[in-house]
Formats: sequence, C-alpha cells, structure tokens
Amino acid sequence: MDRTCSDQELTADQQIARMADEYPGFAVLHSTSWIILWRGTLIPYARRYEVQLVYSAVSMRLANITARTVHVEVVKPVLTRSPEHPALAIPHVYANRLFPTRPRLCLHTDLEWTPAMYIADTIVPWTVEWLAAYEGWRATGTWYAGGHGSERESLPQPRRGRR
Repeated sequence: MDRTCSDQELTADQQIARMADEYPGFAVLHSTSWIILWRGTLIPYARRYEVQLVYSAVSMRLANITARTVHVEVVKPVLTRSPEHPALAIPHVYANRLFPTRPRLCLHTDLEWTPAMYIADTIVPWTVEWLAAYEGWRATGTWYAGGHGSERESLPQPRRGRR
C-alpha cells in the first residue's frame, strides 16, 4: 500500500484499510463515506486504555463534532486527576458534552493534521504519546509531552500497543 499522502483528502476506505494494517485490534464500529468510528486498545507504558476515535467529514453540532477532524476519547479506564496533585485539572483535554467523564484528547493544533493524512500514522501514535504523558503526569504532576505554550520534552518511546 502506498504510504505517501498528498493534499487530497483520503477516503473512508483508505483510512479504514490503513488502520486495519497498522492496528488490527482496532474495530470499526460504524462507517459510511463521511464518518468512521473505531475502538481499540493502546498500552503506552503501564496501563491498558480502551480508546474511541471518531472521524467525521461533516459537522454534527449536537454531538459537538467538527468537520474534518478526529475526536479521541478514552473509554476505559476513566481519566482521573493526579492523586498526588488533586487540584490540577487533567491537561490537554476538551469537554465532551455527550459523555462528560470521557473528555476528548487535545493531540494537535488545527494546522498539524489534515484529512490528507492517515489517522493510523498520526492520530493513533499521538494518542499513545498523550497517554504516556498522562501516566507521567498522574505520577509527578508534570506534563512532559508538550502542548499549548510548552516545548516537548524527550520521553522514552512508549510501546506502540498493537492489539
């Protein structure tokens, strides 16, 4: 399969095929030409996380879904504040109106991802990095993966977590 990407948006079938190749444990729960819903397991370091990814080519206001974006939620376990620093809110998340206990992960800025990029090559590895940073943050109270207003710091490479 060709691993290059152009400025042309990838089709749902192309995204699904790449995800199946790279993350065969990720199940497609729903797909049409304009929306894809995956669920799978990632293991950055110590914990196993069940995550859900939603890609939509159109906006859905009631679900707070923005067109041409990927929304990532941790289904299990529920994300919680650091026990050592309970006053600190979970960093780099967006509120989720439909499932308040499942905030959406902030993985990139608007210009860092486009529908011409494979979700399996970008969003999923960024999710693994986010989960690794979350584990570190829960233990130390420090977010090591960078983000808005900070520089990325070097982290040991998490496992890719194919399941």
